[in-house]
Amino acid sequence: MSEIRIPEGMPQLKSDRAFDPEKDLQLEQPERVWELKDFGYTQQQQDKAPFTIAVTTPFRLLSDKGVETLREIIAELAAFRRQSERMANYIRGSLYYSEFLRGFCALEEVNDFISKLSGRTVRPHPMTLYQGHINLKPEDPSKEVDRWHTDTVLLDYVLMVTDPKSFKGGHFEYFQSTKAEAIRSLIKEDGLPNVVKVEFPKAGYALLQQGNKVVHRANRVEAGNERTTLVQSFVPRDANYIDVSKLNDCKKVDPPEYLFTEWARYKSLLAAEKLQQLTASLPYTTDKGEISHQLRAAIRDVEEAIFELNDPSEGALVHFSDDPLTGLLPEG
Repeated sequence: MSEIRIPEGMPQLKSDRAFDPEKDLQLEQPERVWELKDFGYTQQQQDKAPFTIAVTTPFRLLSDKGVETLREIIAELAAFRRQSERMANYIRGSLYYSEFLRGFCALEEVNDFISKLSGRTVRPHPMTLYQGHINLKPEDPSKEVDRWHTDTVLLDYVLMVTDPKSFKGGHFEYFQSTKAEAIRSLIKEDGLPNVVKVEFPKAGYALLQQGNKVVHRANRVEAGNERTTLVQSFVPRDANYIDVSKLNDCKKVDPPEYLFTEWARYKSLLAAEKLQQLTASLPYTTDKGEISHQLRAAIRDVEEAIFELNDPSEGALVHFSDDPLTGLLPEG
């Protein structure tokens, strides 16, 4: 699903334009890349993860000109902001509205850059709703921008869009430990050790994380009128990974008229790619059981999608704030 389908009736933004890498992009390497082993993950846990990376230090991604245009676009997109129990003020589906964002998020130069940092060839998440997610400053000053959680995507960067000197608080924070250890710390409330507060040098800088393995949040903004970040998600370019995305999480944050079709398209893509691989690699054999097993594995994503689409529950966006025991305790 390389092409983004735009639902009918999406408004055009006055500030929108095509993304120009010559003017808008400014890629610079991070000073350091932390790996899962640095966070205390065992070798067995590392081997099961799709990436070795945990998180990077901030790196330059957009030029000043690129940031200026992005800020103008987000100012218009603010008309479509939403609220949820976990994220206090956010925008989803931004690529539906903006040619600039579609070009930026699809740019092969950025994909190659992220691939080298992560150690595995990646592509943007095939679900458009998982691309270009925007977090805004909460309207309620008592609320965090985003509460302690792990992502239901495998890999993402968090791009600071606002000048960090223009607001107080609102830090992006993460636990430099395993998921299990981070949640134990949240449950015990004993000083929350190993929490890192990220200092972005300026707008246009981002950090990359294996968000499903790193417990993180954006805390409360104490002063300032704006605090905006953009989150872009990635998956391995091949389909040989365990998908951690859950429709149950998306139900609370995305409009169903877009979500259900996006979900079906994504799962269909994974199954189609796995079936294509199977077509090329299935050995000649009389073992009908093994052939059946491989066929089931190839179509599992579609079967899961059908099950999830027919689940009548309202969904739940998992986070670990207030009462971490209500969240899904991970294996580690």
